[in-house]
Amino acid sequence: MEIKGILFDKDGTLLQFREIWIQISYEIIDELLNRIEDKGNTTLKEKLCHAIGLRNGIVDEKGYLACGTSLDMADAFNKILPKDMPHLHQWLSERLLAKTKEHIDKIKPVCDLSLLFSSLTHKGIIAGIATADDYETTKLCLQQLGILNDVQFLGTADLYKKKPFPDVVEEFCKKFHLKKEEVVIVGDTIIDMQLAKNSSARFGVGVLSGVGSYQELYQLAHFVIPSVDYLIDGNDRFIWE
Repeated sequence: MEIKGILFDKDGTLLQFREIWIQISYEIIDELLNRIEDKGNTTLKEKLCHAIGLRNGIVDEKGYLACGTSLDMADAFNKILPKDMPHLHQWLSERLLAKTKEHIDKIKPVCDLSLLFSSLTHKGIIAGIATADDYETTKLCLQQLGILNDVQFLGTADLYKKKPFPDVVEEFCKKFHLKKEEVVIVGDTIIDMQLAKNSSARFGVGVLSGVGSYQELYQLAHFVIPSVDYLIDGNDRFIWE
């Protein structure tokens, strides 16, 4: 059966993960400590970092920073903070968007995305996004990458049930009248590969341009490639053809 649609993860798959999100995470945690009037508490800062999977500048490929939502991160923070902050998720979502705008110059593609998406359009492929990020932040990132107009579907965690629940794939298929066997999922974490499996997508393609390791991705992926630049080979053929 012919492949007609591809759902891409965003961070680590289309844009360079470490270039921006590690710095933003540290800055937001500092702001959070300042918000609770506990600035300079290095022990608490370390615990907050560990709660989202950030240890000494290294991102845990299974942690919330790698593949969780803003709600996941807010819940993780609340479990560590000395007092509950009921509106923390809203605050965190707003700060993530603001910080993305502040560091917009650090949003860089993993490869020549204009060339890739031009090739996808030429091949008649419907391209979409399935990300753990929120809608506004995702839209801002794609705009900076120059591919917002090339993406026909934005599946974000504030609009659909988070990955690896199959809802985002089902909605993608419904909107464009696709069968699940006509869809490929591309991402840099095991969550993306679980999404491919849970949704019965034709293929799950793991990329090594983000936080996911070959050892983890290989367990569920049909293909593991260095980056999305390798989706189409020198003979203008997809890796699954």
